[in-house]
Amino acid sequence: MDLEQLWSYLEPVSLTMFVFGLLGWFYTVGIQITHPEWLSAPLAHYGIPPFNCRVDDVGILSFAIAAFGFFVWHLETGKKRHQT
Repeated sequence: MDLEQLWSYLEPVSLTMFVFGLLGWFYTVGIQITHPEWLSAPLAHYGIPPFNCRVDDVGILSFAIAAFGFFVWHLETGKKRHQT
């Protein structure tokens, strides 16, 4: 697999990371506004990782994933603009 093929796969992956990362972050912000006491609760009632992560930790991780996905997507679209 050459570098051009790798970049073609990175665009949909990075957009998916951006969209779902933002959705996870919006979920956490919604919880923070409506039920702030739930932030320290685990995300699910399962006692095994990664389901036992706190809601606020998931929000931080979601925001980081969204930022990274947007950065990679912007690199890809910038690369396409400079080629034409």
